[in-house]
Amino acid sequence: MKNLLLTGLIILLGSCSNDDFDNSDLRLVSSQAISKEKTADFKNGSALEENFKEVQAGDYVLLVPAQLKEKIISVLKAQPGRNELKTFEKNSSALDTISSTEDPVSTLFIIVDESTLGSSLKLDLKGYIVSLGNLRGQQYHIVDDFIIQYEISKRQDSTLLTDEKESILSISSISEAVLFSEKDRKDRDWETSTTSRSTGH
Repeated sequence: MKNLLLTGLIILLGSCSNDDFDNSDLRLVSSQAISKEKTADFKNGSALEENFKEVQAGDYVLLVPAQLKEKIISVLKAQPGRNELKTFEKNSSALDTISSTEDPVSTLFIIVDESTLGSSLKLDLKGYIVSLGNLRGQQYHIVDDFIIQYEISKRQDSTLLTDEKESILSISSISEAVLFSEKDRKDRDWETSTTSRSTGH
């Protein structure tokens, strides 16, 4: 009787732990499936429609709006030459990919980190990006005033070299495009009001 009770208890415990194991496996598999579906949806949707392009920045591949690709490359430290581009194509699968739509601030921080700017200017730009991101959802004139004031202050800063000013203004323009939707910018005429001004000396 004692052996029968003990055997029954072992079977009961074994079946419970197997159920727990099976459930945890199911949770893991379903979360992996959801993650794969999200990636597949993203890549099969916008990216394959050529709305997004890949840009290598340091140890990352950034998935960015196609119209920003050249501007981003222009502010990065090393612009890939033809030979380097072949190496990049071979090795890009081993690099982490970051999407500007899913993680805009990290994308912008990587662009800043991989620019030719000095560390104090990089820190200043990161502060600007965080502050600009915090203005999402605000009325247009508030966002526009913030961008204008920042860009004016950089244009008038006599301690900055011309190429530093150009890089800062380019990153400001990239940040605006990444943080705010294209529809918002078109609706509010952002392209003409903030990003078309030339660099002052």
